[in-house]
Amino acid sequence: MSIREQIEELNARYVRAIDDDRIEDWPQLFTDPCLYKITTRENYDAGLPLAIMECRSRGMMLDRITGLRRINVYEPQRYSHQVSGLVVEQAGGVYVCKSNYLVVKTIGDGTMSIFSAGVYLDKVVETADGLRFAERIVVQDSRRVETLLIIPL
Repeated sequence: MSIREQIEELNARYVRAIDDDRIEDWPQLFTDPCLYKITTRENYDAGLPLAIMECRSRGMMLDRITGLRRINVYEPQRYSHQVSGLVVEQAGGVYVCKSNYLVVKTIGDGTMSIFSAGVYLDKVVETADGLRFAERIVVQDSRRVETLLIIPL
């Protein structure tokens, strides 16, 4: 497979881990240490460091999953991701990627709504286990944030 196809496959595994409620598989798609950050377009464009969610290691991701599975109480919900417009550039040994995303949320009664839309800004590296995200910054177009952003975008 080409590098582009491998990155598309990495994105597909990322989406499947979240959308299929196999969230425990999510950290394995990242290097350790890593950066996973969700921010708003407004903060990103202004260079402000405030994040809605930020994990700097697989351990922090696992802690987030523990909270999701054992501690937090929330209405059951599912996500459905759509990812498009992938652009890949190489900078040294790092693949710098940008793609659009859209997440539709469905709650228990079947109500669907657009949960989030924006861009993924990624740094992908080759590891012994294949390509992994060294960094994924999720830039949400809206500054409106759901009260319970519990599942990674």
